[in-house]
Amino acid sequence: MYFSMDEIGFGNTEKIKRITSEADRWRFIYDTAKAYGFDGVHITPSLYNDDFGLDLLNIPNYFQDFKLTLHFGGFGRLVSEDDFAACDRALVQNLEVALRSDMHDISIHPPNIMGLSPDEKKHCLELFHRAVTKWLGIALKSNLSLSLETHVTGKYFLFDGLGEYVRFIENYPDLGVLIDISHNYYDGYSEDEIISHLVDKNVKCLHISDAVQGAEFKAGTHLPVGRGGMDIAKILTGFAHIPGLCSVLEIKADSGDIGKSLELLQRMIIKRKD
Repeated sequence: MYFSMDEIGFGNTEKIKRITSEADRWRFIYDTAKAYGFDGVHITPSLYNDDFGLDLLNIPNYFQDFKLTLHFGGFGRLVSEDDFAACDRALVQNLEVALRSDMHDISIHPPNIMGLSPDEKKHCLELFHRAVTKWLGIALKSNLSLSLETHVTGKYFLFDGLGEYVRFIENYPDLGVLIDISHNYYDGYSEDEIISHLVDKNVKCLHISDAVQGAEFKAGTHLPVGRGGMDIAKILTGFAHIPGLCSVLEIKADSGDIGKSLELLQRMIIKRKD
């Protein structure tokens, strides 16, 4: 198991926006990840393109010091052939990014189903099966893993609960699983339930942050480690048998909280080994 950087911290985000040179912005991200002590960098195109103004086709070669993964994330609606074509184009672009920088995994969200009728949701599921079949084949031929995040809030996403998610992925033994423990805990799943649903699946990555059940969404998810109600050590132990597991610290916080959260996670791993 290794720990990977997602957000760089509120203060660092403000600093990078004041850096005029793209080369210097890349160096700032590299130096920030090294200073924290991360072994990997989990790159989200929307963050790096929109907020940081970076071209992901120009990731410097020195980033090979890190284990790199690409979190493509969501792609909105998937209810028409035009939607399918747009998603296909986006994934092809992200595959190029991943291959150029020798990344080992691309992760995606299930489609958003807000406002869809039951018939549209059914068609969305059909299109998503078709998409995953195509994209997984391309990824595997490229020696990449394609992983699907466990967003299972049925009000917003295609799958209503971990049971539906598991039934979908069982059609694709080679499809990777990205477990967002904060979202799943917030949705009412205990640590034991998260582990029992997914421990025997093809888990490639964890999104790690603390959470509080019953709170407003932004106040209850993506919290620094130790600020919520989760037993994160139990989650880490439950999936510790997976070799090379990418564990991404996905918290929205200042730089100090990111550093402290990483230290706590590293202590949990050391304690487990002892």
